[in-house]
Amino acid sequence: MKVADFAAAVRRQLGSAVLLLGGLLFMGYLIWHEGAGGIFAILRDGSWLLLILLPVHMLVIALDATSWRWILADVPKRPALARLTWLALLREAVNGLLPVARVGGEFVGIRGLAQMGVSLYQAAASVVVEVSLTLLSQFFFTLLGLVLLLHWASDVHLRDVVLYGLALSLPILALLFWLQGRVGLFHLFQRILRRLSGGRDWIALRGDPRQLDAEIARLYRRRWALLWANFWQLLGLFAGAGELWLSFVLLHHSISAPAALLLESLGQALRSAAFFVPSALGVQEGGFMLFGTVLGIGPDLALAYSLLRRFRELALGLPLLLSWYLLEGRRLRQNWSKKVLAWEETA
Repeated sequence: MKVADFAAAVRRQLGSAVLLLGGLLFMGYLIWHEGAGGIFAILRDGSWLLLILLPVHMLVIALDATSWRWILADVPKRPALARLTWLALLREAVNGLLPVARVGGEFVGIRGLAQMGVSLYQAAASVVVEVSLTLLSQFFFTLLGLVLLLHWASDVHLRDVVLYGLALSLPILALLFWLQGRVGLFHLFQRILRRLSGGRDWIALRGDPRQLDAEIARLYRRRWALLWANFWQLLGLFAGAGELWLSFVLLHHSISAPAALLLESLGQALRSAAFFVPSALGVQEGGFMLFGTVLGIGPDLALAYSLLRRFRELALGLPLLLSWYLLEGRRLRQNWSKKVLAWEETA
């Protein structure tokens, strides 16, 4: 590794560590300020029933995996829904628990599909298109949350901030789809990364990125499949709001379905905007407190729900990451054994 590359890697890791520490400190301050005893008392009231949220979240992610499977509809070796659900959960765990700026999970998804028999170009194209459709779905989901916020909020400044943020995101979303369909976004993205990394190819795809752009364009021409994929993604977003509603029920503080939609939609939008903060630490907690105030939800209850969400992320994510490491370790050992055997045969 060049000295410049090593220094850049150290700076990135240092930046992530600073953001992680800052997020932890801010989250800790919020919990201390609002009263840790009261917050954990709310969680204790939920008891073991809170574990119901683990299989519920898996069902929510299965809807996203169904969307992904529609994008892969014409792929000969399309994986089964169960395997895609595992891979979608793993992507979420990588993005949520590792300091990868919420993009590392996508590369894990590409590698996972390729190991399941899907060609590398088809795997990468499906992930790029799936992420683009997710942005589109989340835009309309956030728009719904904004409409609900306009109904509830009396703070004009808060409404203006959300409205301006949404207005700014629309041209960015349109530019993203135009670049993918016309210019070849992946090829452009690879060139930018090479410039930033001193010529190193971080994409790690063997072949011509223009072929990948052609595969992405082909997927975009399959409009009926994309329509169904978008439908399942939207259904997954609404199911996520249902999961949030159930969480408050299990905490013995029921909220209305529109309130759950508002919290889930704007909470997801805020977390996506704070992609540079590892696990959105502090940002998620502050967001739920802010939007909870609009709905009449106390800060202690909002923080209790945020901690419950953190628990669910850890309870599902850590075993998934462990299973991934074990699988990767087994593959490395198998590849090493093959190389040793080939060396012994030629010796």
